[in-house]
Amino acid sequence: MNEAGDFGTTKGRGRIRFVAPTMKAILEKSYARRIIILGALLLSLPTLYAEEDAGRPAEPLLWEVSGNGLLESSYLFGTLHLGDKRVTALHPAVERAFAGAGVVMTEIPMDTASMLAAAPKMMRRDGRSLNESIGAELAARVNEELALINPELNSTPFQALSTWSVATMIPLLPDQLAGRTALDKILWDRAEKEGKRMGAMETLDSQLTIFTEMDEDEQVAFLGESLRAMKHDRDLGRDTKEEMKEAYAAGDLEKLNAVLERGFNEMAEGELKELGAAFRKRLITDRDISMAKTIGEVLKAEPGVVHFFAAGAGHFSSETSIRSHLEKAGYTVIRVSE
Repeated sequence: MNEAGDFGTTKGRGRIRFVAPTMKAILEKSYARRIIILGALLLSLPTLYAEEDAGRPAEPLLWEVSGNGLLESSYLFGTLHLGDKRVTALHPAVERAFAGAGVVMTEIPMDTASMLAAAPKMMRRDGRSLNESIGAELAARVNEELALINPELNSTPFQALSTWSVATMIPLLPDQLAGRTALDKILWDRAEKEGKRMGAMETLDSQLTIFTEMDEDEQVAFLGESLRAMKHDRDLGRDTKEEMKEAYAAGDLEKLNAVLERGFNEMAEGELKELGAAFRKRLITDRDISMAKTIGEVLKAEPGVVHFFAAGAGHFSSETSIRSHLEKAGYTVIRVSE
């Protein structure tokens, strides 16, 4: 954190690191644009880690892709949206796969310019404030959740943001304000430092479209569901983030998938059944297909190059995941355990 408690940047080894503000600074200054920048970073749904935690995954979420004309094997690596050093301290098998790769591809481009380019797209365009759009009752719930994150925090800095961006930001805000770094960003920066070619399986615009295609009523419902899920966890004494970290650290793909699917299932069983089904399709099912298609095209174009594809573990865990689409295309996909 810089001395002003600002969303400043510090430079080191040619890279830029974002610095989180203090709660007091958020309240005393106008942070709308900087909160937007934070939201842009959240779009990649990154894995977050706490430096004080130790260990690494006991078994990696790593798969080797071979066959179908490939001259060299490539790799699929599942990341996690929430975590600690048990996630970011790479398993030796992942280290070997990454070190041997000539090309590293994440879900979206992770360079600073791409992240900042998303900032204006997260602003409201309807001439209203957040509170005017969502109404007094939901606005009060937003402030309640923010106060639970920190008693000095309120929704003032979020008023210029689109409703969907607020819905995605609040659950991850505690970790982001702690200044933790995303695994995908760590991999991107490391690949750049080591002189590897870098790319992305999706464009930033295509990922933004998942949310921007929702009309305002759907966005308001999405925000309400996000807040409901957070309160539901508290009421049950449940910590979904910790459950995911534990499953990831154990390499338990079945358990991790169950936790990831639980949120979609709860949404589908409630009042937002249609929205829940549509959102899952946009966020997971459709993207599994599109990313698998991109991976297939990349592998076909460069069969003699080792590629390292890193994406959220949810895109590799289900029966209709990226892995299944590649297998249908003729590739052999085998999990690497050591």
